[in-house]
Parts: sequence; structure tokens; C-alpha cells
Amino acid sequence: MPVTPYSGTFGREELKHLLRRTMFGATNVDIAYFSGQSLGQVVDALLTINTAQTPPLKNYWVLNGGVRDPNAVDAAVPFGSTWVGTPHTVTAVNANVYRMYSFMAWRTGLMIHQERSILEKMLLFWYNHMPIQVSVVFNGLLHYGYDQLLRNKCLGNFRQLMYDVTLDPCMLEYLNGKQNMASAPDENYARELMELFTLGEGSGYTETDVQAASKVLTGWSTRETLDGSPMMPQTYFAPGNHTTSNKQFSSFFNNTIIQGQSGTNAGTTELNALLDMIFAKQEVSLFICRQLYRFFVHGEINAQTESELIVPLAELFRNNAGSPDQLKVVMRALLTSDHFFNANNRACMVMSTADIVIGMIRKMHFTFPSESTQLEARYRMFLDAYYICVNCGQNLFDPPNVAGWPAYYQGPQFDELWVDTAAYAARNFAVQGIIGQGFTTGADFYQAASRNVSIDPDYMAIAAEFDAPNDPDNVVSGCADMLYAIPVSQGVKNTLKTQRLLLGQSSDVYWTEAYELRVADPNTTNQTAQMVPSLINFLLLDMAKAGESQMF
Repeated sequence: MPVTPYSGTFGREELKHLLRRTMFGATNVDIAYFSGQSLGQVVDALLTINTAQTPPLKNYWVLNGGVRDPNAVDAAVPFGSTWVGTPHTVTAVNANVYRMYSFMAWRTGLMIHQERSILEKMLLFWYNHMPIQVSVVFNGLLHYGYDQLLRNKCLGNFRQLMYDVTLDPCMLEYLNGKQNMASAPDENYARELMELFTLGEGSGYTETDVQAASKVLTGWSTRETLDGSPMMPQTYFAPGNHTTSNKQFSSFFNNTIIQGQSGTNAGTTELNALLDMIFAKQEVSLFICRQLYRFFVHGEINAQTESELIVPLAELFRNNAGSPDQLKVVMRALLTSDHFFNANNRACMVMSTADIVIGMIRKMHFTFPSESTQLEARYRMFLDAYYICVNCGQNLFDPPNVAGWPAYYQGPQFDELWVDTAAYAARNFAVQGIIGQGFTTGADFYQAASRNVSIDPDYMAIAAEFDAPNDPDNVVSGCADMLYAIPVSQGVKNTLKTQRLLLGQSSDVYWTEAYELRVADPNTTNQTAQMVPSLINFLLLDMAKAGESQMF
């Protein structure tokens, strides 16, 4: 049974729903860009990803004799150049600490300046599905390599992705793969491979299956030095550490025996046999399709959703098992399905912290400092955005455990877990700060141009996106459209207009004349016209407090 495609109207509301779920925030510019295109055209564009980007740069230094000195840390990398490609050397001042901060700032910046595609949202899905905690693996080169793997394979073939993830140096470090050897098998990765990555807990595999799989995976390790010299992180197979005996699996896997191998190709041969055995189970297709559904549509999956969408999606997944863009095919079917656009699945989820924070930054028309002239300030502001997410309950690169963030898997609450008492207050405080204060650097920077830099939302640019913004009703409606997935009443809009844009006046002319004066002359001395950006600020601050701003 194929996935039922959506055949209804594809207008502005449907477009907003699609963009909110596939990007971080749906700005008015994004909506205008896709306006008039068909559903198929928009989804195809969203699924066309560009994985090329400028790598993270050295933006750090340490004090050397009381002087800010970039050469006193990570000396092999010039300030403003990328540290990617340069082996990490442990010295008295450990450069890796600074590389990690550089990585986290850079990754947050990519989310803020995302292209109009699903790429960054898809990457967050994989960071949640197959996470690596920074608190466990604190290595900039390893995390950059893992990010590149997910970036390049996020819409590709799932089996190939699992093969690559299994042998990735960062994952081998995180789930003890490098410690897994014949003399002391470690079950950590084998267990998560089945329970969290491919089959799902309770699908039918047994404890003996985990033990057998761990023996299949023995012998793989990583290194960053060779003969005492630093080198780029590398995965290698040590035949002497591999369990060469046969591995017996349970009836769940049809009593499969993976023949023990020896020699340099033993690890690859047995890993492929293990993945072939796992991926022969229909549970893999059902499990990954449920995970995609919970992330992009809704946490709860009832019997009707299972039969009408999950089962046909899983069939499509299996039918494209050999396709290099298997996941892209599945995501296209999901995002063009009748189920995705069902009224019950719109504005039904609480935004993740990343959605609300990164989305709000994108909507506020910030102009971040230039990478070429104010690199430190630019990275500092990206890092501030990262820490805002951390303070609001979602450390973008350090989920609480290997299962990811509970809001993506823990029922029956699911997304409601984003807004417990502490997190809701923190999110509101963060949004108010983004709208009302923007981002500011201090004085302690190597680059003089990066010191005491401030950026604020461009309130006039925000208003200019609305139709006829000299009409205060249009400004209020435009802000509501930008911030809320759930419509608010005209009475609420009227109150907001009177209190915020008209400052208690009864006539719209109060706003219209002031706005037109401000647009005609940004340097006007008219006091009312000078207040226009502040009035928009007041309106946004008031509106962003509402619960409707937390839904999508």
C-alpha cells in the first residue's frame, strides 16, 4: 500500500507548516521565496542540500606575558585559518579545548545561516538518533569528522550510514568500540546499534545477540599518533584483537551464524554480515520511519497512523534498500503525504529549544559581524546563541545520554517535555533577550574590531516585509503570522495595536504618519517617528510572551 499523497490546497498556511517542520523558523523571506510553487517543487528544493561550507576557523588565543597571543595556543594554525586538517598536539595549553568551542560556535552559525533546505534540521535528527556526547568525547577533530559524515550522508542510504557511523573515530571513542577486543569484548556499541539505532527496544533481539554482535565488532580502534608523531584521526583494524570464532545469533535472526574470519579483511567482512543480518529484519524499516515521524510530525503514533503511514513508509524504505538516496525518497513521501498536512498535525507540537531560539534569531534580521574583519565577534555571538540553547534545556551537541533528548522519544509527553517549569521560564527569558537586547561582545578580544560590538534586531526590516506596514493592523497581523502557528483573535490584535503601536491613541494615523516619516528619513528629528523601531520592539516582546509562540 503506497503512502497517500496530499491532494488538498497548498497555500500559505500549508507552506508555513512545511517550512516550520523542515527548517529552524520560517521567516517571511523564506515564505516569499517559495510562494507560488507547488508542494512537489518546494519539497524537492528542501531536499536538495548543499553540504559545502567554510570549515571552522581559529578564533582563539591565550595570554602570553599579559599580551593576547594567538600563537601561544595551537601554534601550527594561524589566527583566522582553519584547524581542520591539522593534527591535534597535546601541549601545556591544550588547543583542543579551544577547538571545541570553535566547533560549537561554527555549528551554531550554520544553523542560524542555514540555506533553504532540510539539511540542518535533518542533522539535528541524526545528532539525536545517533548522538555523541561532547562531555564524553571532547575532541574537535573527531566531532568535526562526525559532523561531516552526517552532513554528507543524512539523506543517503541508511545501511551505508550505519556502516560509516560504526567505524567513525568519534563513535568508536564514544561507545567504547576502540576498547572492544577479543580478550575483553565490550557490548556498549553492539547494544545501542540494535536498541537505539536500527531495531528498537523490545523488537525481539536477545541478550545473546548483543553479545555475539560485540564479538563481530572486535578489533576496530582509532589513533591520532603513529610512531610518536601526531596524525589526523584514523580508524584501523587490528586482526590480533578480533574474535575469530563463529558468532551464533538467536531465532529472531533465524539462528544465523556469522562465520568467524581472520586477517586484515576480517573486520569489514563480519561487519557487513552483521549489518546484512540486521537490515534483513522489517523492524529496521518500521523503527526508523517511526523515529522520523516523531521528529518531523508528532510524538504519538496511534494504530491508524501506524497502518496508514508508518507501514507504507517502511515498505518504501525497504523497496529502496539499494538506493543511494533511500532516505531522501522516504522523506519526500513523508513531507508530501496527506497525513503530514492533516489539520491535527499542524501547530500540535511544542517547539524544541533549537527551533524556538535559532528560529527567533533568524526572524529578527540580525546582521552578524563579518568573518573577514570581525571573526572573534562573529564566533562569540554564535557561541552565545549556543549557550542560550544550553540554558534552555537543549545542549545542541551534548544530549543527556545515548538515547538523545527525552522530548523526541519519551511518551506519552514527548514534545511537552521541552516546557517544564524551569525550561519554560528560561525560554521566555531567552526570547525576550533576543528580541529586546540582541548580542554584544565585551572588550577582551584579540581583534580590536571585535571589541564592544553590538547587533540588534532590524525592526524596520521586519516591518517592511509586511504588506502596507504603514497600516498598524497589518503590522500586528504580520507579527502574529511570523510568531504564531495558532491564530489569535481579532480582539487580541486590536488590544496589541492600541497598547503597543498607538500607545493608547485611538486613531491609526498616529502610527501611519510616524512610520512614513521614519521610512522617508531614518534620521528624522520627529520624536514620534524616532520611536517607531521601539514600538515594533515593544509589540514583539509582548507577543513573544504568549504560549502560541512556543508551538509549531
